[in-house]
Amino acid sequence: MNISQTDEELGDQLKAQIGFLIGSSDAYDKGYINEAKRLALTMRLLLYDNGRKSVSLLTLLNRKKILFYDTSLDYNPNNLLPMAGLVILKAGPDIGEYIAPLDSGIFPGRDLKGKIPFERWWSNIVLVDSRRNKSTRRDLILTVCNKDGGAHVDAELDEAYYAFSRSNSLGWKYQKDGAEQDFAGRPELASIRQIAYEVLKSLKDEFPVYFEH
Repeated sequence: MNISQTDEELGDQLKAQIGFLIGSSDAYDKGYINEAKRLALTMRLLLYDNGRKSVSLLTLLNRKKILFYDTSLDYNPNNLLPMAGLVILKAGPDIGEYIAPLDSGIFPGRDLKGKIPFERWWSNIVLVDSRRNKSTRRDLILTVCNKDGGAHVDAELDEAYYAFSRSNSLGWKYQKDGAEQDFAGRPELASIRQIAYEVLKSLKDEFPVYFEH
C-alpha cells in the first residue's frame, strides 16, 4: 500500500531540491565544474515529465505552468556561425573558456528578456555547433543526467553531444604562445550552470519562502 505525500511534504521536498541547486551552483562557481552534473540531476527531478515513468516535482505540486526566465541568445536559422546561447566566450592572452554569465550584465539585455512558458523555454534551441547539430535545454539536461554522469554513465555517447562536449565542434579558438588552441572547458556544463541560474531565479519568484534563511 502506498501513501500519498501531503502538499506540505511535497513543499519540503521542493525546499530541499532548491537547497541542492544552490549548493551545487556555489560549488560550480568555486571551480568544481562537474557539479553541473548534480545540477542536471536536480533539474531533471524538478522539471522532467515522461508519462507515468517520470513525474516532475513541479507537476506533483501543480506548478509546472509557471514562467521561466530566458537568458539565452535567440537562435537564428539564417546564422551559419556556431551559437552557444547560454554562455559567453572568455578570450584573452593565453586563455579561452566558456563562462556562465549568470546576471553579470556582460551582454546588456540578455538577463532582461523576461519569462516564457515552460514548454518553449524547455525546447528552444540554445546550442548549435559548426556541424549544425542543435541542442535544447531539455537535450542538455537529460543527456548530462542520463548518459554523462549525472545519474548514469553510458558506455557510448551520442555523436553530436560527444562532438561539442569533447571535440570542440563549436570551433572556437584562442592564441597561446603563438599557436591556435581549442577553447578549454565544457560548454555543456557551463550551459547547465546558466540553466540552473534561470531555474533558481524563476523558482524564487514563485516560492520566495523556500529561499529564506
